[in-house]
Amino acid sequence: MRIYVNEIKIKDNQIQCYTDKSTEGLEPAEHMIVDSDNHAFVYMLDNGEQYQYLLFVEETWSMIHEHLDKEIIVNDQIKLTSFKEEMEFLLDNIADNHNYGKDFVATVEEAFELNKAE
Repeated sequence: MRIYVNEIKIKDNQIQCYTDKSTEGLEPAEHMIVDSDNHAFVYMLDNGEQYQYLLFVEETWSMIHEHLDKEIIVNDQIKLTSFKEEMEFLLDNIADNHNYGKDFVATVEEAFELNKAE
């Protein structure tokens, strides 16, 4: 099942995410992938039998980028463990890697300010 993050609030030291479908009974799988065709980062959630896909679409990226050091909570119940590490791993792999598709790579590089002089 694809579950979309459709609202994000920053409160205290948290990124609070709210979704278009229930996440009841789901646990963090501590793994992320990308959906480059649909411009989304996907955090895997586990229901004990199969994975569910929690999608962070392009409209959410600026908030994620600005607050990546904060704890991420979904629907006030699920803490997305290893989110920062997984995102950083993906971002390192996406930079200058056109296997993900030029458009996706360019969009990610711009949104997350990759390849800027340090």
